[in-house]
Parts: sequence; structure tokens; C-alpha cells
Amino acid sequence: MVNNWFAEIGRFLLLAALFVLLLIVYGLIFQQLGIIPIGGKKAPTYVFLLFFQWWYVTRFPRRNGGEKKHFLVYFTLQYILIVITALFTAFFLYYFFQSPTGIQMLDAYIQQSLLELNSFKEVIVTQEGGEYYNRLHAGVKSIDAYSIAKDDFAQKIALGFLPNLLISLYYKK
Repeated sequence: MVNNWFAEIGRFLLLAALFVLLLIVYGLIFQQLGIIPIGGKKAPTYVFLLFFQWWYVTRFPRRNGGEKKHFLVYFTLQYILIVITALFTAFFLYYFFQSPTGIQMLDAYIQQSLLELNSFKEVIVTQEGGEYYNRLHAGVKSIDAYSIAKDDFAQKIALGFLPNLLISLYYKK
């Protein structure tokens, strides 16, 4: 087992802060290209988290006398990293989308999404019904800073499971 689990917290905090920095750079690049980095356009940031998971696990034995650990140790450590990173990004996204720039970006995203949804209204109503379309419309209009932060947190936790498992199994002793 890891001699001192709390000794790794500093590394987790550093990696989470680096992740937020990469998220900001990614968002700025997309914004400069005229793309709103919300919704599916933020999904590539999960590659950053995958990289940090891999990077952490490959360097862990070097910091611990070269000894590889049981896959559950790696699995647990990676999930701690994922949770801390998810918390950092959720807090960042929550506060960003309450700022004037974030509100403006969110309003543009909602308007763009509503236009796209309206362009498919006939198909959606025909296939799923009017009530379904109305719920979709209301759901898009209700997107706010809290819902973005909550979804980002939940997605990181859920999407981190399989890569975490595979990385842990690959690098186990």
C-alpha cells in the first residue's frame, strides 16, 4: 500500500490546477476560432484528464522505490485524482459562467442551441411528440452555471472509470 496517501494530495492539486489551466487555454483557442466551448465541444478536454491519469500512474513507481503496486492502489489513486480534478473544474466553470464574459458566452450558446433545436422541430415532434420537444426546449433554456458545473463533474466521474480501470490493470504489479 501507499505509505502516506496524503503525501499524494499535493500532486493531485497541482495536476488539477494544470488541468484547469489547459481548460482555459482550450476555451480561449476555441473562442478565438468562433466556437463556443460548451456542450460536445468541451469533450476533448477529457483527453487531458486521461493523459494526467496515465502520467501519474507511470511516474508513481519511480517516486516509490521502483516498486509497482496492486491495481486497486492505482485505481484508487486515479479516482482521487479524477475527483479532485472534477471538483476544480466544476468550481471554475460555475464561477466563470457567472461572470459577465461567461454569461455572454452562455447566452450565445443557448441561442445557438435553440436555433438548432427549432430547425429540427418538425422531425422531433413527428418522431417523439410535442411534449418531448417542449421539454427539450425548456431544458436548453434552463442551462445555467450550476447545470454546466454539475454535468461536468458527473461526466468526469463517469467517463473516468473505464480508462482508470484499464490503466490500473496495465501498470499493476
